Amino acid sequence: MGLKESLIDFFSYFKISRETALKYFSLLGIFFIALSIRIYVILRYGISLRAYDTFIQYRAAKFIEEHGLSAFLQAQDFLRWYPWGSPFSALYIGVPITGAYIHKLLLLLGINVDLYTVVSIIPGIFGALTVFPAYLLAKEFKSERAGLFAAYLVAISPGVFQRSMPGFYDNESIGIFLILLILWLFVKSIKTGSMTYSIVGGLSLGFLGLTWGLYRYVYDLLALYLIIAVLSDKLDSKAVSSAGTFLSLSLAIMILIPRNYGLLTRFDALAVIAALLLLYVYGTVKIIRSKGLIKKPEQYWYGLAVIVVLIAIGTLVLYALGYLAGLEDKFSSVINPFLRKTLPTFSSVSENQPATWSVVFLGSFVSGIIASIAFYFAIERRFSEDILLVITILTAYYFSASISRFIVIGAALLSIAAGIGLDYLLDPFVKIVSGEWIIHHVKPIRAKLGEMRITKSRAATVYIIVAFVLIAALAHGVYVTQSYGAYDITEDEQYIFTYLRTYAKPTDVVLSWWDYGYRLSVFANVTTLADNGTGNSTQMGIVGAMLMLPENESIKLMKKYNVKWIVVYGVDVLKAIWMIRIAEKHAPMFNITEKGYFDNSTGKYKEPFFHSLLWSLIAYNEDPQSMKSLIEQLGTDDVKEKSEELATVKLHFVEFVARGPSTTISAFQRWVKLYRVVYREEGIPPAPPSFKNITRNETSNITKEAFTIASQTMSQEIVSTHEPYSIFQTTEIRRFHIYQIF
Repeated sequence: MGLKESLIDFFSYFKISRETALKYFSLLGIFFIALSIRIYVILRYGISLRAYDTFIQYRAAKFIEEHGLSAFLQAQDFLRWYPWGSPFSALYIGVPITGAYIHKLLLLLGINVDLYTVVSIIPGIFGALTVFPAYLLAKEFKSERAGLFAAYLVAISPGVFQRSMPGFYDNESIGIFLILLILWLFVKSIKTGSMTYSIVGGLSLGFLGLTWGLYRYVYDLLALYLIIAVLSDKLDSKAVSSAGTFLSLSLAIMILIPRNYGLLTRFDALAVIAALLLLYVYGTVKIIRSKGLIKKPEQYWYGLAVIVVLIAIGTLVLYALGYLAGLEDKFSSVINPFLRKTLPTFSSVSENQPATWSVVFLGSFVSGIIASIAFYFAIERRFSEDILLVITILTAYYFSASISRFIVIGAALLSIAAGIGLDYLLDPFVKIVSGEWIIHHVKPIRAKLGEMRITKSRAATVYIIVAFVLIAALAHGVYVTQSYGAYDITEDEQYIFTYLRTYAKPTDVVLSWWDYGYRLSVFANVTTLADNGTGNSTQMGIVGAMLMLPENESIKLMKKYNVKWIVVYGVDVLKAIWMIRIAEKHAPMFNITEKGYFDNSTGKYKEPFFHSLLWSLIAYNEDPQSMKSLIEQLGTDDVKEKSEELATVKLHFVEFVARGPSTTISAFQRWVKLYRVVYREEGIPPAPPSFKNITRNETSNITKEAFTIASQTMSQEIVSTHEPYSIFQTTEIRRFHIYQIF
């Protein structure tokens, strides 16, 4: 008996049809495609954390594992935002909880693996698992075939992959999976009226609210759908009960963590509360109408209109009286991108900028085009769930264009819509190939047309075209994921982090731009003034002022904050415009203005920038000719005339320590320098043991073997012996009690 016959006998024993077996094998194959793409990253680059926020998530997971969730919610971390620190509870707890407890479970099962490895792999696993809710969701909207198309497109989508690859241990790594799962459970609960789907969905949405700030999108998307469905009378009594339970249960869970305190009085939840009120009124009115107490249809609609008006008026009154908080500026700017001009802190992050078509196309590829087909057919069909599909596609397009970061979930939603669109596109050709359909169903018209048919060969051509599109999507996905998967911590960074970890104390304050805060606190084990949480705009402005003021002015400010070390990147000369804007808006007392430092008409820096501490640190100890060329590239015309003078820099209060092994001086490279602050009126502090000023020539000659040893040492310290310290608040803000976790 051959393999084919054996498989047929096997599935016939379980009473599984050949079509069902093929479907399951196809879905399993799609899962392995998604998993293989992500495993490639590990095989090629090894276990590592990527990007920025992943480091604080890892640190939080380690704290929860060692001290418990209760201690985590009460702890104040003083390695960040010196001297005030930052509470761990300011984080969404879903991601660190997931990492900590999965690690505990693995240890319980006898799988001896460290937490660092676990949290690095988790995003890849959840990213591959995302194909299953994608399949189920598209299946509910259209068919199993649409589900398979959707699962395939999600599996290879670069937009999804960029935040669900191994090492990207952040909110999105779990959040993308949760969002698709929640949408499927919601559609299923609406269509079936099942309380089981409703309860599981409510729990899932509640957990998303503990995991990722994008729960606002999902919450308001469902609320908008319910409002439209109610006003168009598309829900039955079971759907009303399921939807009410779904949203109410999730809301009750969300308000449990400190990050979401006050949610019920914020605009974040306003649409949901309004939808719930309208939903319960709608359900009550339907019961009254079913008993014959409302005899005329217009009475029903008039009553519903009155309720909507009362809810709107009540909301406005509560807002005017101060009982409702407005939507946060950064979320308002996503709805209205023009508001972003007034938010330099938020806008300084490149992923918060509006997306160009190339960014959307790179993330979604053909899905961004084919999704429009599903949009058309959903409007034509107009089933209850089609309302949700229409607003999902519209918001996916809009928010992906409004803010680059949204392409992460936008690509997934457009992939599902594209799967549905492909199925609609192939519907007539499937029937042609199977002989089920001809040009027209009406017999006289068929006779008039002469029984015209589209030939099977033409239908097969459409299949071949679709196959080429899907293959092209796979090739695009693999090509883009290779660039996304590269290890994004440079050799320079690792070198400087290793140095700080060796010679600096955990309580030593390091000045750097906020982009590098999380990495410094975790990898270098030092205290930072600002980090990627961007939770204190005033302090970010002060940090910007420290870097933009001349050295003799900046040293006074650094002394107030007890700064001992400074880390600068070559690329900081490009980020300096945001340092200027943030300092101008949030720390105006230092007189750092965009007008004084930057020429908007030419996009060049004025002379005051080239006297700033940041420029001095970047130019110091570099080749004068290279710096002269950089000044001519970055400076205004009057600055270019002084390029030779500005290219040579002397430092008085800052001492050069080390430069990473990179030899390039390009402003677009992330080479890194380390300096030590010298308060000369107090005398030069003694150097730490084995301290050595490492010159550029020396760092350039570091061998690959020596660097590898340093990197391996740091990695081993992170996962085994030298955990970043956790500093808890005591009675006096400047007195520290340090507890070493490892």
